[in-house]
Amino acid sequence: MIKECTLTVLTENRVNDPNLFAEQGLSILVKTPQAVLLFDTGQTDTFIKNAQQLKLNLHNVAAIVLSHGHYDHTGGLPSFLKSVKPVSIYCHPALLNKKYREQGGTRINIGVPWEKTEITHAGGKIIFKTHPFEIFPNVWFSGEIPRHSKFESSDESYRQRVLESYIHDELHDDSALILNSKNGLIILLGCGHAGVINTVKHAMRITGQKKIYAIMGGMHLQHSQEEKIIKIAKHLKELNLEYVIPLHCTGFKAVNHFYRLFKDRLLLFNVGDALNVA
Repeated sequence: MIKECTLTVLTENRVNDPNLFAEQGLSILVKTPQAVLLFDTGQTDTFIKNAQQLKLNLHNVAAIVLSHGHYDHTGGLPSFLKSVKPVSIYCHPALLNKKYREQGGTRINIGVPWEKTEITHAGGKIIFKTHPFEIFPNVWFSGEIPRHSKFESSDESYRQRVLESYIHDELHDDSALILNSKNGLIILLGCGHAGVINTVKHAMRITGQKKIYAIMGGMHLQHSQEEKIIKIAKHLKELNLEYVIPLHCTGFKAVNHFYRLFKDRLLLFNVGDALNVA
C-alpha cells in the first residue's frame, strides 16, 4: 500500500490565491513514493503556469492519466508534451471519439482539441485501456466503469459522431485514478460521468479494498435533480469515508448537501490546495 502521497490541485474552476489562475477544468498532480502522475490537464497550459508558481517540478511526472475525452480535461496535453517532457498517457480508447453537447438547439464540439498524430509527434505514447490496469504499484487506472446504479444515469445532452449520425454519448471512456493507500482508497474523478457510486464500488472491486479514505474531483451534479444528489450523498455517507473533496463540475447544490452530512470531512479545495496523506 502507498504509505504517503500528496495530491495538489493545479487546475480547477475556483481560485483564492491572486498569484494562481483558475479555468473550467481539472488537473491534479499526484505524488507518491512510487511515482509522480498527472491526472487530467485542464483545457490550456494553465496547470503548467500554476505548477511553476507553486514551485512544483512537472519534469518528475512519469505518466498522465486522462479521465475522459472532453476539452476541459485534455486540452493542456500538447503543451505539457512540448514544454515539459514526453510521457505515456493512459486513457480509454473512446476518449478520441468526436464528442458534442446539444444546448438550445445548437451542437457544440466539446471533444479533445487535438488529433492523436499531434500527440505522437510531440513524443507522447497513448496507451489505451478498457480494463483495470495497475500503472504503478497500488496506483490503478480504472478502465471502463460498470454502471449498476439506477439513479446515476448519463446526461442526455451529450452526443458523439458515428459516421454521419449523432448518437447519445454514454461516455464509456469515463475513468478514474485509484490510489490504494494505508488509510484506504483515494479515488480521483474527472467528472464522474459513470456515476460517483458506480466508480467507488468499481474501485473497491478491483483493489479488494473496502475502506475509502477520500473521493476527490468533479462529480457532474451541478444540473442534477435534488433527489439524485440526496441518494448519492446518502450512499457516500454509508461508506464511512474520511473525506469528500468536490471539485470542478460538482455544483453548489450538491456541495451543500454533502456539507450537511459530512461537516468538517468535506474539504472545499481551490487551485493550489493539496491533500497530504502520511
